[in-house]
Amino acid sequence: MIELPTPPTGLRFRRPVEADYPGIAAVVDDWWGGRVLHGFLPRLWFRHFADTSWLAETDGPDGPDWRDGRPRVAGFLVGFVSPLDPRVGVIQAVGVDPNHRRLGIGRALVEHFVEDLRAAGGSTVEALAWPDNRRALRFLASLGFEPDAGPGSRQLYGVPAFEGYDFGTEDRARFLRKV
Repeated sequence: MIELPTPPTGLRFRRPVEADYPGIAAVVDDWWGGRVLHGFLPRLWFRHFADTSWLAETDGPDGPDWRDGRPRVAGFLVGFVSPLDPRVGVIQAVGVDPNHRRLGIGRALVEHFVEDLRAAGGSTVEALAWPDNRRALRFLASLGFEPDAGPGSRQLYGVPAFEGYDFGTEDRARFLRKV
C-alpha cells in the first residue's frame, strides 16, 4: 500500500476572482507538462464563471508563500452549469500544482463542483480530456466518471473518443458522472 504525503498546511477552498487569473495563466501550461492550455483558459472564466468554479490555496511551511504575500494557488477548477440543460454541469479544466498532486486536492475541487451542481438540482457532470492524457483519464475514472461511448465516438488511444471534437482537429474523450 502506498502512503500518501501529508496534505498541505492551511489548505482552503474558495471561489476564484478575476485577480487570480494572471497567476494561474502564468503556470497552467507547466502544470500540464508543457501542453499549451492557456488558450483554453482565458480570463473570462475567472470573470464570469467564478460562482461555479473553485480555487484551492495553501500556505507554505512558514506562512503564505506567493510572491506578493498571498497564499499559493495549489489547484483550481473552472466549470459551469449548462444554460441549455441545467441538469448538466461541465468541467472546463481542473489543474493541480505538480508539487501538490496526490494529496486529494483535485478530488476535493471536483467534489465541491458536484455539490454545487447537486444543490442546484443537477444530475450529471461532464468533463473532457485528450484521449492520450493517461493522467487525466485515470483521475476521472478514480472519481467515478465513465467514458461516453455514444454515437460518433471511436477508440482512440484505447478509450472511446470523438475525433476532431474541438476546432475540427482536437480529439477529445468525453466523460460523464451521475451525481
